[in-house]
Amino acid sequence: MRTELLAPAGSIEALQAAYMAGADAVYIGGSRFGARAYASNPDERELCAAIDLAHRLGKKIYMTVNTLLKDEELESELYEWMKPYVEAGLHGAIIQDFGVVDLFAKAFPELELHASTQMTVTGVHGAKFLKEIGMHRIVPARELTLEEIAKIHRATGMEIEAFAHGAMCYSYSGQCLMSSLIGGRSGNRGRCAGVCRLPFDVTENGRRLNGENTHYPLNMKDMCTIEILPEMIRAGVYSFKIEGRMKKPEYTASVVSVYRKYLDLCEENPEHYHVDPQDYQRLMDLFNRDGFNHGCYYDRNGRKLIAVKNEKMSNSRALTAQKLTEEIRGQLHDRANLQKLQAGVSGSLYLAAGQPAVLTVIPDLDETGELCCSVQADGVQTAQKQAVTEERVRAQLNKTGGSSFFFSRLDIQMEDGLFVPMQLLNELRRQAFGQLEEKIRESAAEKVLPFPSESGKETNGTPGDPSEKISGEGRLPEEYKKTKMYVSVETLDQLQSTVKVSGIDGFYLSSELLTFNRGKDGEAWKKSAGAILASGRELYLMLPYMLRDNSEETVRQAIETYVSFVDGHGAQKKILVRNLEELGLIRELGFGAFVKLDAGFYTMNSRAARFYAERGYADNTMPLELNFRELCVRNNGKSELIVYGRAPMMISAHCLKKTLDHCARENSRLVMRDRKGAAFPAECHCDACYNIIYNSLPTSLLHEKEACDRLNPVSVRLQFTVESGQEALMVTKAFADSWKKGETEAAEELSSKMETTKGHFRRGVE
Repeated sequence: MRTELLAPAGSIEALQAAYMAGADAVYIGGSRFGARAYASNPDERELCAAIDLAHRLGKKIYMTVNTLLKDEELESELYEWMKPYVEAGLHGAIIQDFGVVDLFAKAFPELELHASTQMTVTGVHGAKFLKEIGMHRIVPARELTLEEIAKIHRATGMEIEAFAHGAMCYSYSGQCLMSSLIGGRSGNRGRCAGVCRLPFDVTENGRRLNGENTHYPLNMKDMCTIEILPEMIRAGVYSFKIEGRMKKPEYTASVVSVYRKYLDLCEENPEHYHVDPQDYQRLMDLFNRDGFNHGCYYDRNGRKLIAVKNEKMSNSRALTAQKLTEEIRGQLHDRANLQKLQAGVSGSLYLAAGQPAVLTVIPDLDETGELCCSVQADGVQTAQKQAVTEERVRAQLNKTGGSSFFFSRLDIQMEDGLFVPMQLLNELRRQAFGQLEEKIRESAAEKVLPFPSESGKETNGTPGDPSEKISGEGRLPEEYKKTKMYVSVETLDQLQSTVKVSGIDGFYLSSELLTFNRGKDGEAWKKSAGAILASGRELYLMLPYMLRDNSEETVRQAIETYVSFVDGHGAQKKILVRNLEELGLIRELGFGAFVKLDAGFYTMNSRAARFYAERGYADNTMPLELNFRELCVRNNGKSELIVYGRAPMMISAHCLKKTLDHCARENSRLVMRDRKGAAFPAECHCDACYNIIYNSLPTSLLHEKEACDRLNPVSVRLQFTVESGQEALMVTKAFADSWKKGETEAAEELSSKMETTKGHFRRGVE
């Protein structure tokens, strides 16, 4: 099967440049709902014309609808916005939000649905889940190795689209809140501020790990896979994706042309594959961040993936890039390249005196003849003076410069001694090409069904304007006071310090507490866990933020240990799941009935929550990027609200410790400090090999109890991460006393000792 070369298009000019350079498909955002909100995204007319162009050329267009949508956007705007593109024959949509998946599957049944890298697909289990719900293609997390990609392909047979060239993110895509929390510009909403490109100082136990030349520990180098294309093909990669919707058309054209050359070489002679150093240098000259690497396809993480110096382009490099760009710009406008935007057709013309002239055209890509068009016109006469020649007729018909087609082949049958008006030939060509365009457009159109409304949709207040639901007037229903309060802990110290606080209804234990032997404390969790269950409180399991092959067996062990322990006490089970891979694994183990979805599952809209609920996963956690007003019109009857905790700003396969020091293979905690002095705790989870960078301040809604009550959550959670046991005790007692007993002394003490933030609860995101 021929591979697909997939190019970025931040504008119509970039789309045309990609096609001219040999791209099989482009991915592009419209004016809304794409992850590059600042690109020169086309309007409806331009994009529909581009879809027509793609069908004429035998190319494809995929729309990036890869952001998270709020209820109003999804239910009132997206369908009507998307409808004309589907009617025009859009080939596929790249999606992050499961509410969008649900809507598109019901409204646009012929549209291919592609799982964006923003879904953070990290393994076979999550991929199988996506296949079951009807996804056509997967764009795995950029952090996966070729071996992991090959496993997904073998297990599912799905199309794999993998990044081949361009910029990389430090965080797993879809799992980054850094831009959101620092500046209110959400990467999940297409407005990433690129905070990872800024300088940070990193320390461990007061020891500084980076020096003068390593101020940029999150600044990923660009990926270039031109040297390993055969290996990627063998791993099952079908679509080779070039990153760069914010780049110029000249960049797109040049990178695409190089990859086109080598993908063709792979197919012709993969055993003797070799990259010309001049082609590699051309890619370097266009753009690079301190050199290239092969991404994570062979290296899970490490110093060579990071541009820690963030060197600016020297004058000589800048001049080289500028010269190359100008050279490409000239090529894009020459006649030979512009003709690549015209579709080839085979034409046949019949001319005889006194009979209608007949022109028949068939697109070169039409193997069945279904698109054949034939037109005719009167006006051919016997010449009274000089007869027209075949060469003159051919030359006139071949004047196709301003049209959508050109004649790749033109057969002419004509009598001798004819007079043929040139205007007649022009009109024949115009009518034939016009009919052909219309036929192609009609054949490309896809089915569009009526908008699938959510019948019986519920909200927390009475129907009507959202302001009515949050006015604060009237007495809160008695049931609001029964909201359960849970504590989640990562360490034994946190567990032992909080377990005796009255007013707590249950605890989440990190899976690491259950499985990773820590000397004499390896089984110590059981004593506290037993006391929790003996007192009639609930005990839940909390899985890691990330799951990949290297940690699957450990997570299985944690699940089995937990289930066995809780079953032994005859208690209720619940497992907090944090990513698609864990959800897929839990389902396959037969424990799907015990799933609660964490905030990373992004039930930003009611349709997404309903999507999960219909599959048996109704229990969820309110998203961290919705504000109070937005949460108020959400149905929170099965939702938990995190009222305390440091938000995970980045979850990364990359390791600050390994990048700046060395891999110690033991869990450690670092501190990352920005230019303004804000300190962000960073945990190295070496057992599963990933880092978590937390917000500099914990989110606390301690003094927002009335507002939280109005959301009517089924429960609230105090989420402890880097806190000491004493800090966890102080926070737990403050919330329990204040919210459950109405006693404010502990809350006032906490407020005087700890600086906190309200996160997005009052401000939200763009």
